[in-house]
Amino acid sequence: MKENTNSKALKTFCIGALFCAFVYGLALPFFWGNNPASELGTLSLLCETAQRKPFFWLWGILTSGSILLNTGYMYNKFGIRSKFLNILGVLGFVCMALVALTLGHSIEDWNPKRIAHWVATGAFIVFTIASVALFFIINRKKHPKFNMLTVCTFLILGTFVVIFATVGKSALMEMIPLALIEIFLFAVNFTPWVKAEKG
Repeated sequence: MKENTNSKALKTFCIGALFCAFVYGLALPFFWGNNPASELGTLSLLCETAQRKPFFWLWGILTSGSILLNTGYMYNKFGIRSKFLNILGVLGFVCMALVALTLGHSIEDWNPKRIAHWVATGAFIVFTIASVALFFIINRKKHPKFNMLTVCTFLILGTFVVIFATVGKSALMEMIPLALIEIFLFAVNFTPWVKAEKG
């Protein structure tokens, strides 16, 4: 009974974290009259002042934290454990913290702080997607839907490219792909779409 109660509590917490990250991630880019489709409307520029940095930290913790929690939940759901994948997830969270720490850089040139910000952002994307996609790729023979889920993961990653090519650099590149990965993890973990194989 205790394990069942703990499992329900964890499930509720994971869903709650995803929900908060999803709502806040779509709302923050509109704060203070910001235009998320503008080149100067990215969250990094929106929250570069000392007064607004806490809002970015909250976004980063909710976003990366909810993804980390739910990838772990996904690993457990399918009974597959991997220290390697767990490390990737944690590195993604660390890189998000580095993104927040490098806010407030000049965009007039490629100064060291700006370079560090971009590198941390790229690393966050790579580690986060890898913690999801590699899980399906490595274990593709263990579930009939893992190949399809791999494709879905890379399609979500592809939205970064599509948005950049059609709209350009903007907060939309942060809003839409992250919202999609949050919806994806919710669907995998908490809907009948992908059931754990019993064996």
